[in-house]
Amino acid sequence: MVTHDDGGNASPSSGSGVLSRLFSTHHKTIGLQYLWLALASVLVGMVLSALLRLHATWPDRAIPFLASMESTPERFAAMRLLHGSLMVFFVLTAAPQLGFGNYLLPLQIGAEEMAFPSLNRLSLWMTVVSLAGMTGSFFLPLANGINLWLASAALFSLAALFSALNFATTTIDMRAKGMTLPRMPVTVWAWFVNAILSMLIFSVLLAGCSAVLSDRLLGSNFFSTASFLAAQPQNLVRQGSLPILWQRLFWYFAQAEVYVAMLPCFGIVTHLIATFARKPVWKERLVVLALCGVGLVGFCVWGYHMFATGLNPYAPLVFSVLAASLGIPAAFLLASWLGTLWNGRVQLNTAMLFTIGFISLFIAGGFSGMFLARHDLARAAVSEEFVIGHFHLVMGVAATFAILAALFFWFPKLFGCRLNEGLGKLHFWMTFAGVYAIFMPLHWVGLLTQSHVLGDAQRAAIASAGASIRTFVTLATVWTVSAQTLFVINFLYSLLHRKRAEENNPWRATTLEWSIASPAPEGNFGDVPPVVYRGAYEFHGDSELDFAPQHLAPELPAVKAQ
Repeated sequence: MVTHDDGGNASPSSGSGVLSRLFSTHHKTIGLQYLWLALASVLVGMVLSALLRLHATWPDRAIPFLASMESTPERFAAMRLLHGSLMVFFVLTAAPQLGFGNYLLPLQIGAEEMAFPSLNRLSLWMTVVSLAGMTGSFFLPLANGINLWLASAALFSLAALFSALNFATTTIDMRAKGMTLPRMPVTVWAWFVNAILSMLIFSVLLAGCSAVLSDRLLGSNFFSTASFLAAQPQNLVRQGSLPILWQRLFWYFAQAEVYVAMLPCFGIVTHLIATFARKPVWKERLVVLALCGVGLVGFCVWGYHMFATGLNPYAPLVFSVLAASLGIPAAFLLASWLGTLWNGRVQLNTAMLFTIGFISLFIAGGFSGMFLARHDLARAAVSEEFVIGHFHLVMGVAATFAILAALFFWFPKLFGCRLNEGLGKLHFWMTFAGVYAIFMPLHWVGLLTQSHVLGDAQRAAIASAGASIRTFVTLATVWTVSAQTLFVINFLYSLLHRKRAEENNPWRATTLEWSIASPAPEGNFGDVPPVVYRGAYEFHGDSELDFAPQHLAPELPAVKAQ
């Protein structure tokens, strides 16, 4: 049921029930449900990270969450697996692509709906079941838990394939009149490239998980030593290497999954920088090519982390060159961000602060990656703490900052009101300081603990310093996790005491989603489909004519800055 506000805009009826929401195939409803799922997952994942850090600092103490369960290394490993599964699958993959993408992609290209609405709903249900299965696997005995986790991962992969097909088809086939490829916002390009990459890698994870389950439950021999070694020269394969083939399939997915999480974030950050710097994207077409380059090269570096696993002896060189070449599109993206900010009229609201925080974390994590790229440095630097610090800076925390920036930016479009800027900025600074206080010291610990050339007395002093740093990191983790209560308070208070936004486009943005009411009406653009007349980032430099929306015809007066 749909009602109309005073302005004649369609909006969901307040009488719509829970069941109608659960079975709705509307892209905005599904996008919001993905975001709710991601929000619940990230809160649980952060609590688990704090518990893991407490255990790493004081390993002789029982983990509070596991006090009533058996305390074994396997149970601790299962807890780490649960944390990683929640964050990678249901936060970093679900929020920027499936959440914001589902809600905003049709709005930004001028479409009324996704290409396959029923398939979109099925994908969401499958993702929810997958979340329940992965979480439930933690509480089962080890063998049963592994089986349930594999089945849940396979189900998530199938749902991701359906969603990727939906995104790609919608982008290609359902653009509004005038929405040519060069006029598409960078966010749409990022979702589109990411969908293609997802179709390639989630199909491999689906096949791998299905084969492992078949070996475990049906007695097949997909990953047996005998069947694999029969096709490989004996001098290239180490005897007893049962997981070789599985490692190949897993890294085919896992290496590219980093870019599945980051590609939508690159698009979001580029879009927000242009909006809040009041400037066009610097070298926009090169940015689009860089996004395509990240997706292409990221798909091809699956063997970068594999050693002594039957690959051609020259393969590590090829994969190393490909991995190093990822620095070229990353450099283009960074140059575009800085070029857009240069001499811009930057508005330092909360969304922009999180965007700048993303750039900072991306640069810091990129520099730490150089220690892992070179063999001589890697031998001294590679340790668990160093890898954790690098991985979280580049993928985990940086992507989370982009998600938070997107949420502050599009909150008026999602819910018709704005988040509190004061609480948002306090939340940003506490989180920004906290994540650097966590992950930079982890790099130092990783370097210290791998200093093999030192004497016994020096190593003892380093071990003592390492223990002090770990304690500091644990306290910083508690601080950072606690800071997220500010966001929860801000989020819930804004929803429960929402005040309707005074204007439909508070950021003076140019893309099509801001040409309609906030929150977005049920029918999107109504009976009159939009027509696109220009690119997404055609800003005017003078103070009178600040920006030109995509839907504004050239003969109509431009929108004045406020």
